[in-house]
Amino acid sequence: MKKLLITAMALSCFALSYGQKKVEKQIIGKWCNPYTYKSTGELKGFEFKKGGKCSAINIPSLDLKTWKVDNGYLIVEGFSKEDDGKVEVYKTRERIGYLTSDSLQLIVNEGTPRLAFLYLNTKSIKKLVTPEATPDKK
Repeated sequence: MKKLLITAMALSCFALSYGQKKVEKQIIGKWCNPYTYKSTGELKGFEFKKGGKCSAINIPSLDLKTWKVDNGYLIVEGFSKEDDGKVEVYKTRERIGYLTSDSLQLIVNEGTPRLAFLYLNTKSIKKLVTPEATPDKK
């Protein structure tokens, strides 16, 4: 019985680890906000890279450094620069509600869950969303 319990625990740890690695692999890439793209034609969001590196896409106030998945939560860390020039630590922890090759949905407020952020992969956003405006070229 003891061997059975140990085997079951080892298998569940492997399954959790495998599931987390699969989610991490799916998240790698560029993810942008479809609402911003639709209203302005600008791609704004995040790029999640292998090895836990992260950067913001067209969001100059964010200097993102790292990301990880921990027990179903996406954690992003870096720095945020305020309008007054003050730099503050930036850290988010949102539950991954839905993840496909095209969509990443993040949930906040666990008691009464609500969609916090929806991102579309930049490989498919231009096929799925039609912008109402074109971005200003600088």
